Amino acid sequence: MILGKHLTLGACAFVSAAIVGAGAALDLAFRTRIVFTLTGTCAAVAYLAYTFQLLQPVFIGSSGRRRPPGCFALTFDDGPDPRSTAAVSELLAARGHHATFFVLGNAARRFPELVRQLAEDGHEVAVHGYDHRLLAFSLPDTVRSQIASTEAAVMAATGRPPTGLFRAPHGVRSLWLARTVAGVGYRLCGWDGRIFDTANHGADVVAKRVRAELQEGAVILLHDGDGSGQGSSRQQTVQALPEILDDAEARGLHSVWLSTLLPMELGSSSLARSRPRASAPDRRSPTR
Repeated sequence: MILGKHLTLGACAFVSAAIVGAGAALDLAFRTRIVFTLTGTCAAVAYLAYTFQLLQPVFIGSSGRRRPPGCFALTFDDGPDPRSTAAVSELLAARGHHATFFVLGNAARRFPELVRQLAEDGHEVAVHGYDHRLLAFSLPDTVRSQIASTEAAVMAATGRPPTGLFRAPHGVRSLWLARTVAGVGYRLCGWDGRIFDTANHGADVVAKRVRAELQEGAVILLHDGDGSGQGSSRQQTVQALPEILDDAEARGLHSVWLSTLLPMELGSSSLARSRPRASAPDRRSPTR
């Protein structure tokens, strides 16, 4: 069974309420006033914070990240989409920037030529799952299948496996997700801030929110596709990108692969365990 966004939120709320309720029941049983209720409330809050990746490091399981001078990472989720992916890829490449694209396996199968373009333009292709299902309650076998199916789609398009980075749809995760993806050679990762470029606030608002997050080592989340299946356009993100790059360059910042910020060697993917880590592209002076 695939749980949608609202069902997942409801299920997580139910689990949290059950934890608090269990604490209240123990207080009644042992006549301990609110000791167990408070403990249950803290546990429920911790569960929600972990599940929805609140106040978590960008690279789950690592204590930090590298912050190379003048470098930050633009990342794009939910593509490829013929309405926006090519435009984003070409603009970044033309101005000497490189990004990491967390692709969906089903979209990569539909548009392999766009995945090839990403690789040819010097960008990093990573995994966002196959069909954008939320993974809060998905069993390890389901997670592994999501990764393997996406790997196969990327391999078919480019002839090489994706980089060993995995970003969960909506950032929602289970208690076993990080260990499961690590078991097949991936690092679970997140992002900084909340840009919300999928809401129709306009390109100027998107650029303004990115500007507030720009600094060395920042990881910016944008979208070049719509993982919800509703077919929404990401044109405001395409329109905001020139201003985002202008702001970055004015601060002496250059977008690089997300793996460049990884604080330790990146594990190889399950399709190519002997594959050495790819080196990040050389920084170039931006061209206009």
